[in-house]
Amino acid sequence: MSGVSLRLAVGLQVLALLTGCGQVPADERPSLVLVLADDQRFDTLSCAGGVHVQTPSLDQIAAQGAFFERAYVTTSLCCPARAGILTGLYAHRTQIRNNEDDVDFLASGLGFPELLQEAGYSTGFFGKWHIPNPGAMPQRGFDRWVSFDGQGQYIDETFNIDGERQQLPGFNTDRLFDLALEWIEEQGERPYLAIISLENLHRPYIPPRRHRGSLADQDWSLPESAHDPVEELPAFIQRVRTTLRNRFFDDEGLTHEASVRGYYQMMLSFDDNVGRLSKALDENGTAQRTALFVTSDGGFMWGEHGLYRKRTAYEPSIHVPLLVRYPREIAEGSTLSELVLNIDIAPTLLDLAGVPIPAVYQGRSLRPLWGAGALDWRKDLLYFDSWGKFM
Repeated sequence: MSGVSLRLAVGLQVLALLTGCGQVPADERPSLVLVLADDQRFDTLSCAGGVHVQTPSLDQIAAQGAFFERAYVTTSLCCPARAGILTGLYAHRTQIRNNEDDVDFLASGLGFPELLQEAGYSTGFFGKWHIPNPGAMPQRGFDRWVSFDGQGQYIDETFNIDGERQQLPGFNTDRLFDLALEWIEEQGERPYLAIISLENLHRPYIPPRRHRGSLADQDWSLPESAHDPVEELPAFIQRVRTTLRNRFFDDEGLTHEASVRGYYQMMLSFDDNVGRLSKALDENGTAQRTALFVTSDGGFMWGEHGLYRKRTAYEPSIHVPLLVRYPREIAEGSTLSELVLNIDIAPTLLDLAGVPIPAVYQGRSLRPLWGAGALDWRKDLLYFDSWGKFM
């Protein structure tokens, strides 16, 4: 037997072994898209009972797939939440416990993008990294890298594109979706992971021109709990209410009404860009073999119990949207009530790709929930945060 024939025979035997062990053949593996919003609370969606804006694109994804009614973050803060999504681990395991912790949490090799990359996936990151990274430099696990410094800016952002700085005019969210959609189209039949990680809906609220001036006729009154007597709140919350980080808009010369309206104007630009993505997948014929996830790194308090921002373990702060469309497995209009967490995303994406889930992951694959169901699913969660420096 020639050397070429021998290598071919060995290769076929290896493929047969992998297929027999439950691995997904390369040409059948789904592409994976994760859209990650910033500060988007659960009830921003009209399909979740939101009343301030209509979100037709997001509602459509929910109608075409799974709508998780009880999705929560384990730390409601940008960097810890995002590190948890990437690794399937709580903040005390990643050591990213606040927005300043400068830890190489990916050095462990547990980041799911790197594991997918090693399994043959093409991987792309587009947007907000925010975890301390001077210069927004490319990170391990990604073939394509588009990011910006820190929180970024909404207009005329300077991006780091595969190690080179480039300013792109226009609205940040629009440009990120432009670049992501272009890269997705280039992948052809190769399975890929695309993470579109946004600054949107984070303050300062600077919507694109098409949404400026909208929602002027809305009622932005305070929630009833805003008038809770301070002395009846937990001692910790009483202290939080006195921090400089609470009523942030006072320093910006804004009112409660103007701030909330700006937040929901940003929501409009998020929804229409998700619509662009969904339409592109439909038009290029890949929607059926693409698992599309949409979620957020945390919710947001708009005056509930006298609080603004997030971090506290109240419902508006930790309850986030989670929508998953994957026509191969998920029946249209699936509404799931199990308690799911942001750290479940990493094991779910690996599971869909047929890549072994690291035993140390603290999250769980969500696939059983939209399949036959999981009898032993979690009934509670651990919420972790370190408020100390803001007290």
